[in-house]
Amino acid sequence: MLRTPTPTVETESPPTPGLRLLSLDGGGIRGLSMLIILKNIMYKLQVVEKRPDVPRPCDYFDLIGGTSTGGLIALMLGRLRMSVDDAIAAYAELSKEVFSDVKPKGHEGRFKASKLENAIKQIVGAHSASKDPEERMKDNRNSACKIFVCSMNAANMGLPVLFRTYDSPDHPAAECTIWEAGRATSAAPTFFKQIKIGRPGLEEAFVDGGMGNNNPISSLLLEAKIMFPNRQMACVISLGTGQPQTINIPKASFVQRFLPLDVVDALKEIATNCETQHQGTAHQFEQVPRVYFRFNVEQGMQNILLSQWEALGAVKAHTDQYILGQAAKSHLADAVKSLSEKIGKVPTASYSYNENSSVLVAEPRNYN
Repeated sequence: MLRTPTPTVETESPPTPGLRLLSLDGGGIRGLSMLIILKNIMYKLQVVEKRPDVPRPCDYFDLIGGTSTGGLIALMLGRLRMSVDDAIAAYAELSKEVFSDVKPKGHEGRFKASKLENAIKQIVGAHSASKDPEERMKDNRNSACKIFVCSMNAANMGLPVLFRTYDSPDHPAAECTIWEAGRATSAAPTFFKQIKIGRPGLEEAFVDGGMGNNNPISSLLLEAKIMFPNRQMACVISLGTGQPQTINIPKASFVQRFLPLDVVDALKEIATNCETQHQGTAHQFEQVPRVYFRFNVEQGMQNILLSQWEALGAVKAHTDQYILGQAAKSHLADAVKSLSEKIGKVPTASYSYNENSSVLVAEPRNYN
């Protein structure tokens, strides 16, 4: 007796989840504001997804990029896989430890680089998988959230240098320790002396990534294009450290003695770089709603100095007030929805870098 073959039913495989990206600005102790905003996002995700515990950012974001203080936070949240609460505690302790002791005038940098190094090493030793303060930057875990931090080569201030936890098609992972990457991204010339990294005789000097890339959103989107060429973006979150105050450069005689002219030019650009980058990116995403989100406290933090660790409470208060605002509430709700749903809307490959405007430019496509 012949049996009729059972027809096979072809089912479509579920779509690949959209990418979720996080960009973290530089801004000294005001970086606490980014952690408070991120804590609110993580709490909202716990509620929406009915999770028993508050999730960690490393379990949500595929790629995190940070500059200066944002780079330190990126290392804590991504490379060390810390919870936001643990990162807040470590960040507050680091700020007090590093900025409470000012060096005598006439020395390179206002604060002791050794204190910053030791503070980062303590965090790495406490929270890394190996508990080794000298753990390497490269992360060999397959499921690891990819991290990069921005720095600048002191010999060439024109281009940012990325210290990666992963191998990219053009560059291997950073051949340094986690703490060295943290020092490189936060070595602001007026605050700390530069750091030299590399084998003896081949060392390169690095300074704060904020000197030319204080808002790393362009680097983040370009890196996503390189590492995930066939993927789509579901959610891109950019966190700022408060609206900037115009930076005053010291008198020419002091500047000429202690700071090269390219450093002076970079310092002048820092105050406007973050919002210029944001405005360019926001324009590119105009046709794709609820993918790109920027959170940045608008009022109250302009006069808080980058090293004013005593003002951490004020940073928290201003950020809490910002989060309670109706506009921020609505924006946060949309961001949480995009993070949770993971629906890809914008191909990473649809972006290219425009060197003239220093912003990413979207190809003329409509993804609505």
